[in-house]
Amino acid sequence: MNEIFLLNTFFFTYVNGYSSAQLGASVWSSTLPLLLFLCPCPLLCHAAVRPRRCLLLCPCRAAAMVASLWKLVRGVRQLELHRLILALIVFCLLSMAFLAYYVSNSPKIKEAPPLPFSDCGGVPVAVGGGQRAPLFLPRSGRLRQVKAMDNSRTDPVVLVFVESIYSQLGQEIVAILESSRFRYRTEIAPGKGDMPTLTERNRGRYALVIYENLLKYVNLDAWNRDLLDKYCVEYSVGIIGFFKANENSLLSAQLKGFPLFLHSHLGLRDYRINPNAPLLYITRPNEVEQGPLPGDDWTVFQSNHSTYEPVLLASTKSSDALTHPGPLRAMHSTVVQDLGLHDGIQRVLFGNNLSYWLHKLVFVDAIAYLTGKRLCLSLERHLLVDVDDIFVGKEGTRMKVTDVEALLKTQNKLRMLVPNFTFNLGFSGKFYHTGTDEEDRGDDMLLRNRKEFWWFPHMWSHMQPHLFHNVSVLAEQMRLNMLFAQEHGIPTDMGYAVAPHHSGVYPVHSQLYEAWKSVWGIKVTSTEEYPHLRPARYRRGFIHNGIQHGRGIWTSGASVSSQKTHSKRMLYETSLNCIELQL
Repeated sequence: MNEIFLLNTFFFTYVNGYSSAQLGASVWSSTLPLLLFLCPCPLLCHAAVRPRRCLLLCPCRAAAMVASLWKLVRGVRQLELHRLILALIVFCLLSMAFLAYYVSNSPKIKEAPPLPFSDCGGVPVAVGGGQRAPLFLPRSGRLRQVKAMDNSRTDPVVLVFVESIYSQLGQEIVAILESSRFRYRTEIAPGKGDMPTLTERNRGRYALVIYENLLKYVNLDAWNRDLLDKYCVEYSVGIIGFFKANENSLLSAQLKGFPLFLHSHLGLRDYRINPNAPLLYITRPNEVEQGPLPGDDWTVFQSNHSTYEPVLLASTKSSDALTHPGPLRAMHSTVVQDLGLHDGIQRVLFGNNLSYWLHKLVFVDAIAYLTGKRLCLSLERHLLVDVDDIFVGKEGTRMKVTDVEALLKTQNKLRMLVPNFTFNLGFSGKFYHTGTDEEDRGDDMLLRNRKEFWWFPHMWSHMQPHLFHNVSVLAEQMRLNMLFAQEHGIPTDMGYAVAPHHSGVYPVHSQLYEAWKSVWGIKVTSTEEYPHLRPARYRRGFIHNGIQHGRGIWTSGASVSSQKTHSKRMLYETSLNCIELQL
C-alpha cells in the first residue's frame, strides 16, 4: 500500500505538469520522511546489504524506482525541448534569409513581352503631316464612361510623397503648390512602412496624391497599396506620378499591375499637345514645340487599353526600334492621362520630371482636373509689363528706331492674345537725347508714338530714393520729371510708379511715399523685396500710407543671349501669377 501511495503521488504530480527539476526535488524531499516512517527497517534499508523482504516490499525501493523513471522522462523531455528550440531558430534564420533575398532581388518593374509595333487597331490623330499616334484608341465613346471627379468629401489639401526632403523634383512640386497658394503636406514615400492617416470622421483628408517617384506607388506593399487605392476610389481622389529614368532603369518594361508599357532612355523631338486630352485647361491644344527636347533620358508610354489618353506626344530623334517602318514619323506619348477605366482611379503619369517648361503647365492642369477645379487658379489675369529705364543707358545700349518699331510690332502681336495689352514705359527725363544720333532718333520716335504706350515716372536722374533723406529734395527730383512729361505730352495720370532698383518701397523709406503722394498722386507701386527677395513665391503685397504694393512681380534684364530662355520662363510665370495688383 505504501508503494502504491508513493506511485500515485508521483504520477499525480507529473500528470498535472510539475515536471521540472525543482518540483521533482521538492517531491522527493517531502516524501523521504514519510518513507523513513513507514519503512519497518529504516536502518537496514540504507545499509549496504539489505534483506530480501526490504528489497521487495520496502518503500525505499519503490521510491528509487520512481526516481529513476522520473530522471529518464525528464531527460527525454529536455532533449525534445532543445530540439524544438533549435528547429525554431533554424526556421527563423531561413525565413529571414528568404525574405532578405526576395526584397533585394524583387524587380521594380517587370520585363515586358515583345511589343507589336504595328498600329494594332490604333487610329490616326490629327497632329499634322499625316503623323500617327500608335496604340491609342479613339477618344469618342470613352469619355462617356469616365466618372467625373467629385472629391467634395475631401479637404482641399495635396498629399505629396517625396524621395527625400532634399530631392530636386520634390522641391519643384512644392514650389508650384506654394506659388498657387495650394495647401499641401509632404511625406517620405513609404516602401514597407505605414501610410499616413487618410480619413478623419468619415471625411477624406486629401483631395490629390502626388508621387515624386511613380515606382514608389507601384511597389507599395499589398496592405498599403490596397488601403490607398480604396481611399482613392471611395473619395474620387486622383494620383499624379513621375517616372524619371536612371542608369538602372530597363529599356522596355511593363508597369507592374497596369496594362501600360514603358520605354526609357530615349531622345525626343517635336513636342505636340493632344487636343483630345480632357485635362487641358491653361495649356493650349494643337500647339507644337519644334526641335529636339533636352536630354536623352525621356520615357514614353504605350498601351492598348482604352483607359489611357495621351496628353503630350513627341517623335524620336532617330529611327530606332520604336518608330514605325515607312516615311512617317511615329508619335509617342510622354505624358498620359489614365481615365480610370481600368481600376476606377484617374491618374496622370509623366515620363520625365518638371524641368521642361511645358510639363509645368500640364502639371498645373492635372491638379485642376483631378481635383474637379477645386485646386485651380482662375484664367483671368491682370498683366502688366513694365519697361524701365526709358532714355537711360550708355551709348550703344539705348533704343534705336528699329527697336521702337519692334516694340510696337510685339505689342500689336500680343494684343491678338491679350485684349488691350499695352507696354508700360518708365522714363527718366534727364537722359533724353544723351545717346548717339541714331539713338536720339529712337527717343524721338518713342515720343511720336507716346499715345501707343502707358507711361510711369522712374525718377528724373535715376537716383535711388532711399539716398534722399530730405523730402523736399526728393520731391524736387520728381517735379523735374513731371515737367519733362508735360513738355513732351506724356500722360501723368496713371497713379503708378516704380522706384529705381525698387529702392525705398521695402524696407519702407517714408520720404518716398510722402513725395509720391504729393507730386504724382501715386496709389500703386511694386517691389521684389517684400518680405524677402528669395524665393520669389513667398513674395506678398501690402499697403503703406495709402499706396498699394502689387504682388507676383517677376523681372528680367535685357540680355539678348538669354532672350529665348526668359520668354519661356515668363510664359510659365505669367500663367501662374503675373503681376496682380491686389493683396
